[in-house]
Amino acid sequence: MNVGFIKNNLINIMKKIIVFVAILGLFLNFGGAFAKPVDNEFRIPSNALEVAPNVFSLGQAYDKQSNLFVEGYAIVHKKEKAKNGSAKLPRPSACYVFLATGAKWKNVENWTVFPGAGLSGNFVLGNTANNIAKWEAASGVPDILGSGSLGIGSPSDPKVSDDKNEISFGNLDANTIAVTIIWGNFGGPTFNRRLTAWDQIYNTDFDWSENATGSTTEMDFENISTHELGHSMGMDDVYNSACADVTMYGSGTEGEIQKRDLAPADILGISTLY
Repeated sequence: MNVGFIKNNLINIMKKIIVFVAILGLFLNFGGAFAKPVDNEFRIPSNALEVAPNVFSLGQAYDKQSNLFVEGYAIVHKKEKAKNGSAKLPRPSACYVFLATGAKWKNVENWTVFPGAGLSGNFVLGNTANNIAKWEAASGVPDILGSGSLGIGSPSDPKVSDDKNEISFGNLDANTIAVTIIWGNFGGPTFNRRLTAWDQIYNTDFDWSENATGSTTEMDFENISTHELGHSMGMDDVYNSACADVTMYGSGTEGEIQKRDLAPADILGISTLY
């Protein structure tokens, strides 16, 4: 038996195996680089109680930062073209609603954003900061929601009160444009009410754009974001059709851009709250 011959054959076989494994690894990595990322999924819990139109109670949780038990609510923004009200426009005060009188931010917390739906993290970060500035300028308070940064890894569970204020993209229920989750104290004496955490999820079932002006197929991020940030500040949805042009009107659709700019009622509402 030629031991040297067998040894050389074994060495050649091992080399071929090593090369094959290396090529296979490169192939898998190459394919993974182009694989479509898996969407985060968010669903309203089946036991969540709808306490107002498109507002669902998530129950109570302990908030470490405030050392209080707080309540959580998921506010669902549905796709629907605004109805033109034929009635006389109401007074501006009739076109804004608070989540609860006195429920506002009493401390400053920063927030993070995650890219998605074809929108870069830098765009989402910069546009969100600009949209927050609109509400802060109208409120008369220079810093309500703090500053933002790009998130690392994956967003946390928005149904958990964890003092992480995050903006992300994911798969939501059909016909839902976005969901804002807000935690805080909404009952009891007005002076004790406060907001403690917020998250936003934008539905990847829709096409999103940096500028959807004139589009019939794309959601305008600035338009929807400005509305959702109203919830993060403590504003509730308005469903009076005569108020269809205000930022906090409770539904939206593709190509809509009028929510980018705060209406007089939005400005009156946020300045009254703060």
